[in-house]
Amino acid sequence: MAKTQMRHLLDLSLEEKRAFLDSFDMLMSDCDGVVWNFTGPIPGVDRALQLLKENGKKLAFISNNGMRTMAEYTQKFHKLGIEPQQHDIVHPALTTVKYLKSVNMRDAVYCIATEVFKDYLRSAGFTVLDGPTDQIADERIPNGVRVFSEYFSEADGPKVGAVVVDIDVNISLAHMMKAKCYLQQNRDCLLIAGATDYIIPLDSSMDVIGPGYFIEILERASGRKAVVLGKPGQALAEFILEQFHVTQPERTLFIGDMLPQDMGFGTRCGFQKVLMLSGGTTKEMLLAHSKPHELPDFYADSFADFIQLYKDVAN
Repeated sequence: MAKTQMRHLLDLSLEEKRAFLDSFDMLMSDCDGVVWNFTGPIPGVDRALQLLKENGKKLAFISNNGMRTMAEYTQKFHKLGIEPQQHDIVHPALTTVKYLKSVNMRDAVYCIATEVFKDYLRSAGFTVLDGPTDQIADERIPNGVRVFSEYFSEADGPKVGAVVVDIDVNISLAHMMKAKCYLQQNRDCLLIAGATDYIIPLDSSMDVIGPGYFIEILERASGRKAVVLGKPGQALAEFILEQFHVTQPERTLFIGDMLPQDMGFGTRCGFQKVLMLSGGTTKEMLLAHSKPHELPDFYADSFADFIQLYKDVAN
């Protein structure tokens, strides 16, 4: 959609507001920066979600954040008065499990991610390798080949059939080197990405570096293209359309706060899209963005704008 056509939801005419609310049956939403941020729920989101449910909208939540357990997600929604079923929350680790099972993975999985993410893989029966956790002493570096062979060869370990990269705040060059070696030693080894965010906003004043940069480094270093199981990946889109039995994607509204990940994913799925300015994208960033497929159909300040939308159409 052209930038000149992008409008704030509350700037629509009364007739347009009614048409918009009638145009979707299911609402899929990102979580971080949309439903809550680092400090807690975003004001008004609880009432907005309740209003959407009361008006017959089905709700689902698609997160790129593999740092939380499903129990933690369920608890956070419970505090908002929302009780989604487990299959209504899409978690990148569980999507990875589903994908690995779909390709009949029998080899070990080398995983750069949180312990939460790795535990989901282990619980599904996969052999998970990680590390190294010790440091390579500076004085050993001149020994070059022998030192790196000791640290990064799989000669004494199980065959690795997949390298999985997601958010890991403890990532190091050693982790990246080990991943690269697994990919080079076994040309059939898969490179799988969870979250692809380059920047992860914590609140309006702080953000952290996301795994997107590290995934890009591994793609360039190994000559492989990652299978992306987080937003905006094609593999995730296929899973989502199948999992929620989407037959009319134009009747699904996708809400998020990031342009490449959320709006790009909505475009890939054929969904309607609303960008929330409550997270990682400002209005200035939105208006300056130059990739049409990563632009929303509409934008809003936060989920609280849905409360006003329903007030407006009720009058």
